[in-house]
Amino acid sequence: MLELLTLSAFIGYLIYLRYYADQRTNAEKEADRLREGITMYENQEYAKALTYFDKAITAKPQSAVAYLYRARCYRALGDVQAALNDLAAGKSYDDTVSDLHLDSGRIQYEQQAYQAAFQDFDKAIFFAHGQTAEPYRWRGMTRRQLGETTEADQDLARAEQISQDNQARANATPARKRAFFDRRLALNAGLVVLMSLILLSIIKRSPVIHWPYLWAASSAVGIGFAEPRKGWLLAVLQTLLITTGYYLVVGPSPQSTHREVELFSLFGSIGLTFAGSLIGSVLKRAQTA
Repeated sequence: MLELLTLSAFIGYLIYLRYYADQRTNAEKEADRLREGITMYENQEYAKALTYFDKAITAKPQSAVAYLYRARCYRALGDVQAALNDLAAGKSYDDTVSDLHLDSGRIQYEQQAYQAAFQDFDKAIFFAHGQTAEPYRWRGMTRRQLGETTEADQDLARAEQISQDNQARANATPARKRAFFDRRLALNAGLVVLMSLILLSIIKRSPVIHWPYLWAASSAVGIGFAEPRKGWLLAVLQTLLITTGYYLVVGPSPQSTHREVELFSLFGSIGLTFAGSLIGSVLKRAQTA
């Protein structure tokens, strides 16, 4: 059973490292993967970019971002219907990509299909979480065509406000990038040392696994909440502290029954440390989104 717990903790750790630090959306990851083709498109090398995205879609047919940029290439080359087909295909795989709806709506607007355009722009605003100006601007223009003057003015005003806010942030003096190892991380590491000592004491003293698990989970959530991007390092620190402390400082219990409880508490706490810090990170990001 101990071997199974060790293997499970190790596998969980690998999964944790794979998904913890990289919390980009799938669309952002795809855009990075397709950066070469996107650069071709941005440099107006539409034919080359089209060939690139053809191959990308063949290799990964579910890539909504590849469909988005191939649609943009088609549109730039004058094939509007092919662009619409690709945008529809992209939505079928991942309709949370705001630009799929925005680009589709713009084509519908140009074709004077204002009701369809409105629906696309409405979805673009929803999936962009209301944080980008263009969907509001285009929905406002569409509402004017539909005779919704008051709502159109509100959308256009909202678009202008977002643009001004973005410009103000761009003009502001950029804040110095926070170093990876800084005072806040050091302070949080100190707290982790204290929490690890308490956890180790609970592991040694508790006759059941519930109290170590509760402390490990709650303290780990605090780790992730305090350091959304660096919490993995603090989680590793806590794991090292309780493991080395258990084996090299306090030592396993000489009684086999209590030693088994200690080992379950130890390895369970390690797993909960990583899981809890990930949950804390997600909660922090959700709060600041």
